[in-house]
Amino acid sequence: MENCLTCILIEDEALGIEMMEDYISRRDDLTLLGTAIQLSEIECLLETSSPSIIFLDLIIPYGDQNDFNFSKFPMSSSFIVTSAIPISHFKGELPPGRIYELLKPISFKNFTMCVDKVVQKIKSS
Repeated sequence: MENCLTCILIEDEALGIEMMEDYISRRDDLTLLGTAIQLSEIECLLETSSPSIIFLDLIIPYGDQNDFNFSKFPMSSSFIVTSAIPISHFKGELPPGRIYELLKPISFKNFTMCVDKVVQKIKSS
């Protein structure tokens, strides 16, 4: 698909995964490359792709022992943090690069507005 941006989803809740996959599939300008439910699965996704957008839940299990950390994300990716915790209240590590916030519960309207903002920023860069 022409002018399509690639994305990955990092989410550990089954209903959250289902909802976000549905929202992403409703957009003609996004292609979902894969989903990780724990941090240890992210590196495999990044070995085969360099996504334009990463949908990232802030609280996600580590999974198998490995040395993955947020510095391994591509610097060119934009992040849409999908969490019930506002970034301003989060005390943990944040990924490098452009970060946008999409607070849970996420409506399709809010999803669309946020993604439109990110897409516009990416295309104007």
